[in-house]
Amino acid sequence: MNIYHGKLIHRLKDEHGPIEVVDDGLYRSLHFGSEPKQSSMLLNDPVALALSYTRAMTTALLFPATTRRFLLLGLGGGSLARFLLHHFPDCQIDVVEFRPLVRDLAHSHFHLPDDDPRLSIHIDDAGRFLREADEEHFADYDVILIDAFIGSGIAQSVVGLSVYDACHARLQPEGILGMNLWSGDTIRAEDIIGGLGESFGGNVMQLPVLGKENIIVLASGGYRLKKRLRKVVERARELERHTGVEYGIFVRQLRKHNHWLGLF
Repeated sequence: MNIYHGKLIHRLKDEHGPIEVVDDGLYRSLHFGSEPKQSSMLLNDPVALALSYTRAMTTALLFPATTRRFLLLGLGGGSLARFLLHHFPDCQIDVVEFRPLVRDLAHSHFHLPDDDPRLSIHIDDAGRFLREADEEHFADYDVILIDAFIGSGIAQSVVGLSVYDACHARLQPEGILGMNLWSGDTIRAEDIIGGLGESFGGNVMQLPVLGKENIIVLASGGYRLKKRLRKVVERARELERHTGVEYGIFVRQLRKHNHWLGLF
């Protein structure tokens, strides 16, 4: 029985379950054996961020003074990596992905380059990587983006104070963390947001994604997000012109949903 709205064009399975690729004529999507999309790509524009929550995650790009070094925890179909490689030509990206078959499908079915020297994919548990990776080479990131899900919800490896503390330690002083949460997850979003607040000195903001159950959380340890938010309007306009992402809407949503912080 096909549970998807489209044609199942490829299916693999590892010890963690199925990994499936579905085409509907406009989009190609990655699934882990269930209806929710783990990643989606416009067939006629692979660089565009097809899912609204991935576009919302990139609001993290508005805040740091530099956006060159990135750490992505969770690869999926490689949407965020493709976007960054295209729009930030001087970037260096480390990606941590637990499942080798996900990496292989990102290359074979989702247009993720496998020979770009700016992109390094590490097959590892994200939590272990954060705790144990060589700090000389894997630190001072401008942006860390966490989008690590399994079929049933967020991966346990990216949850917990030790993970949030390790993210804080691997960011450069003015770096920022962006994390995708799902409000219907068995791990309560409120608990994760509270843990991030503890690790980042309460310096967090929430961005619920319009019409979706996703919540994007931004956290920084180097500056007050509420002060920086006042100053990112021009940066939002510039990036919106450059990328087509609706950053003006996202900035307004950040203001609306974080008014209790005394931002304005």
